[in-house]
Amino acid sequence: MRVIVLGAGVIGVTSAYFLARDGNDVTVIDRQQGPGMETSFANGGFVSKLTAKPWAHPSVPKLILKNFFREDAPYLFRFRADIDQWIWAARFLSHCNQKSYAHGRKVCVNLAKYSFSCLEEVRYSENIEYNKQSNGVLELYKTEESLIAASKFAKQLPDPEDHPEILDMDESKRKEPALTNQSGEYAGTLFYAGEETGDARKFTVRLAEIALNLGVKFNYGESINNVDIKNNNVTGVTTHLKKYSADAVVVCLGSYSRELLNKIRIKIPIYPLKGYSVTLPIRNESSAPIHGIHEISRRIVISRLGSRMRCAGTAELAGFDRSVNMNRTNSILEDIQKLFPDLTNINDAERWAGLRPMSPDCIPIVGLSKINGLLLNTGHGSTGWTWACGSGRIIADLIKGKEPELEISPLSPSRFSRS
Repeated sequence: MRVIVLGAGVIGVTSAYFLARDGNDVTVIDRQQGPGMETSFANGGFVSKLTAKPWAHPSVPKLILKNFFREDAPYLFRFRADIDQWIWAARFLSHCNQKSYAHGRKVCVNLAKYSFSCLEEVRYSENIEYNKQSNGVLELYKTEESLIAASKFAKQLPDPEDHPEILDMDESKRKEPALTNQSGEYAGTLFYAGEETGDARKFTVRLAEIALNLGVKFNYGESINNVDIKNNNVTGVTTHLKKYSADAVVVCLGSYSRELLNKIRIKIPIYPLKGYSVTLPIRNESSAPIHGIHEISRRIVISRLGSRMRCAGTAELAGFDRSVNMNRTNSILEDIQKLFPDLTNINDAERWAGLRPMSPDCIPIVGLSKINGLLLNTGHGSTGWTWACGSGRIIADLIKGKEPELEISPLSPSRFSRS
């Protein structure tokens, strides 16, 4: 089958890889000059098999109000004269309740665990190296109350082997010697032994090379103008350079999916949440953490990627503005200095901002659309690296006419039209 994949980020490349493995004739089109150049470029690096969760938490509205005028707020809404932004924000806040969060948490973890198994299969079969660290993740909590509440919620994971270890700070420092300088600011940690970290872009670039050897064609530097439809069937794609014929089209354009799909009257409530990261060379090995670190109160994640540290976080509702705000990246650097004061020289920091494609319920949109031959694989928010391989495998199964191994109704594009 002739399949066109729109987008060459980690979601598009994994989709193309699995489609090619199934024997399809695959073409990937992207406006950038190579794979993994946008949201996949410098993300936080977490592969969150057990800790994937919706951003729409019951505590978010209070957190937004508390930090409304703070430039370094974990969640920052820059309201604009954009009706789509206001509608999305209202829908997002409507999911900030315990019922929606519990449902979303279950869906997120199920997809994450399935995707992790797909990632393991790809990693071993293709021998891909991407600075993988499998030492686990420590979640840092400032108060005993928040630590206990998080541990109770974590114990709702159905498999007891997935439950985290609850550590006070003395135990946490023994587990992670890089936290030795922390005294009194934190109550303790939750340790998830099964979590991993790794460089999403490095993985994406290498997998694109493997997909190329499988026969996938990558057409870079092409802007997608439209998906071509006839009698409710996909016929191909038109770019600014040419027209392509296809039996199926997979939309993996992240935050830019909505604009393209609007042209063919498919409405999906995706809106970009800008996130930031800084990447630092490790100057002092003994001060560098050997685990992934998630500072819960500040929403900052820290991953070791070989000889570098990647520190990422925050969410900014600011439309499609991709500029790097120095105040917000400085805030991340200040958090890193407090945690690991001897780690590096912050003057060496590489600053980055990217647009996370977020749905209001913070669950990705993966599946068949109302147009025959058009599939969506988008809306993964900040967790695209975690969910990429599972989502790609689901898309390949659907195109093959095979029932996916995972129950995918919670991911369906039609869930928003139903609501």
